[in-house]
Amino acid sequence: MKRTILGIFALGAIVAAGFYLSKNMFEFDAERPALGTPALEPLPVRVSRVSVPVSVPVAAVGEALERAAPKRESGSREAAFGESFARGEIRWDLRRSGLRVSGRGGALGVAAEISGEARADGVLRLIRKFEFSERGDFLATVSLAARPEFEADWRVSPNLSETEIDIKRAGITVRRVVPLDVSGHILPGIESAVRRLRGKLDAHLARNDFLERAARKGWKSLCASTPLGADRELWLETRPVAARAADIRVGRENIRFTLGVDLTARVLSERTRPDCPFPPTLLVEKPGPEGFSVVLPVKIDYETLGERLAGEIVGRSFGKSVSIVVEKIGIRPHGKLLLLETRVAVETDYLSGSRTGGTLYLLAEPRLDTEAQTLALENVKLDVDSRNALFSIAGKLAEPALLDAVSRRVPFDLGPKLEELRGEAGNAISALSSDAVSVSGEVNRVRLTRLDVGPEHLRAVLTAEGRVSAEVLAVP
Repeated sequence: MKRTILGIFALGAIVAAGFYLSKNMFEFDAERPALGTPALEPLPVRVSRVSVPVSVPVAAVGEALERAAPKRESGSREAAFGESFARGEIRWDLRRSGLRVSGRGGALGVAAEISGEARADGVLRLIRKFEFSERGDFLATVSLAARPEFEADWRVSPNLSETEIDIKRAGITVRRVVPLDVSGHILPGIESAVRRLRGKLDAHLARNDFLERAARKGWKSLCASTPLGADRELWLETRPVAARAADIRVGRENIRFTLGVDLTARVLSERTRPDCPFPPTLLVEKPGPEGFSVVLPVKIDYETLGERLAGEIVGRSFGKSVSIVVEKIGIRPHGKLLLLETRVAVETDYLSGSRTGGTLYLLAEPRLDTEAQTLALENVKLDVDSRNALFSIAGKLAEPALLDAVSRRVPFDLGPKLEELRGEAGNAISALSSDAVSVSGEVNRVRLTRLDVGPEHLRAVLTAEGRVSAEVLAVP
């Protein structure tokens, strides 16, 4: 009788427990592990260099010089034509042809024809004195060369050579009988015209601030915080800090040189307003490798990373005999590891309809695969207290199901975001163009090369490589 009563009592207890478990959920929360994460050591300031090959058509330079150079010159002087002449005066009116500007021998050649009319007035003594006033035409060619060089004040020194003058024709016939060679008499006039021409060319090239104005506009465009992508979650901050220029090389059709900008860059989660003073001094040096390789730190927020992981696993059921549903997950730093705070619900086949749950903590090692450009959570495991809590509510079979739920949903493919970044950078390069300068280029490669765990965010290091070039369409 006693055994019967005990058996009925035990059976009743089992039935009551089953009924209770079928209607309710037990809560088992593990203790939250605490391990401080030291602040990230500042990365060495990495100054990246962007080298831009610039091409200026010789024809565009010729058009600018043509507008600046004088076209006419007039003058007069007393002249001694010879013993047969009592007195004489020569007057001239000079006209310049269009400038012929060409690249030859590594220099910029400038040539023109000087033509016009000369008038000789005076008294001719033959048998008797005759007053005369005769006209004639003349033709001369002038040429000089420029070997331009950059100056530290953003100007260009033209380094003009001596002017060569070759008088082709300069004759007047008096009374249709006496020929006069007036080349020596009008040479001062031609020399005066050439001095004016040379002075205008020298001043125009030396005082032209076109390079500085174009550089200031580009400098302002580079000193910016630019959104990466339509969601504006990340912002690229660039700060130019120095400007460089390489030697000017004159070719047959184009004048080429290289402009370089030293800059710092970083990716942030919010917009900044950088201040970048324009450098008064241009650093002049020998040409270096073209293109650019920009290195910048990138912040990856734990909240963003947690949302990404939650989108992969929250609400899904994992396991077979023990089913685990991840209801919520968050990521925090834990020393050099990541701590995954995971809210789970567990169902078992032992008691049909029973459901228990709680908060468990997983530890994972973040790992950047530089070849595949993926961010993985490796060596995922339960911390000690979480393992005890999980065993209390679901048994040993629940652990692999939970670990698998997290592990197989990674790695995160960073390629699409990097491709988006590459496209945005290409658009930023094209935006530097203006009516006078066409800028083109592309970002060939964007890669993450380093990953560090910090107390507030993951820090990655990104390297972007590419090329950019500029063509000057018009010179003022």
